[in-house]
Amino acid sequence: MRRLPSLRGIQAFEAVARFGNLAGAADFLGITGSAVSHRIRGLEKELGVQLLQRSPRGLTLTDAGRRYRGGVETAFAGLAQATSDLLGADASRPLTISLTSEIGIRWLMPRFHRFRARHPDIDTAILSTYEVVDMQAGAADLALRYGDGRWEGVEAEPILEFAVSPVCTPAVKEEIAGLSPAEALARQTIIREDDKDWKLWREAAGIEGFKPSRQLQFLDYSMAVTAAVEGHGILLGYSGYLEKEIAAGLLTYPFDISVPTGKGYHLVYRRDRLADPRVRAFRDWVLSETAEPDPAGGV
Repeated sequence: MRRLPSLRGIQAFEAVARFGNLAGAADFLGITGSAVSHRIRGLEKELGVQLLQRSPRGLTLTDAGRRYRGGVETAFAGLAQATSDLLGADASRPLTISLTSEIGIRWLMPRFHRFRARHPDIDTAILSTYEVVDMQAGAADLALRYGDGRWEGVEAEPILEFAVSPVCTPAVKEEIAGLSPAEALARQTIIREDDKDWKLWREAAGIEGFKPSRQLQFLDYSMAVTAAVEGHGILLGYSGYLEKEIAAGLLTYPFDISVPTGKGYHLVYRRDRLADPRVRAFRDWVLSETAEPDPAGGV
């Protein structure tokens, strides 16, 4: 009879070993850090072996934990390969693409008709989520993922590298004409989706101790773009996202300062999945789209 411990405990242990902390493991698994800790303690009790060394500095693997990690990763890789072999052989299963709603709305959908025209025989399933799906387990065939491109166990090819610069309507630009960036931003409503990149741009513009008169916050970037188009304030624009609005004259750049963020969107996939001709077709199409301007004027 096989002796198999709790799968939940093993998943929690593998995630902590991979990310090096409870927070990263919790985000990956979609549970709380305390739940991750509880599952690992349960696994240790079940095995009768301490896997993690806990200290004020954080978590480290014990010698037993390091040995167990190797076996667990090998087992997970084998399970992922078996899943891939099984699903890859099923041509009736849709090609699954994981992405956030922002990259889906502002980059993929305006172009997607070209992929469908080129490959009418490929059915697709678009999985819109902010969670980092487990590519190793076959949760998706490919993903359009935001970050710096450094993810373990997958290929990541850059498709959209972000630089940021404020945007607003031509009317708002006229209102702040002649003002310094600090004065202009202080008088206008700042439309905010994430303040970290705003801070990056303000530092490049030499703005310190900044406090806007009003702020309008959104969790969804596409809604924030709509607010900017409607004249509600100044939004931080991301290169590659707003070409359509800029070309149509709906939005414009009030300042000449553009700052690279060091991050952007990447096409992510497991290299072995390229054996599936549908995965290779989507990958090749995405890379061709990034290599050429959009003839239709899409974003």
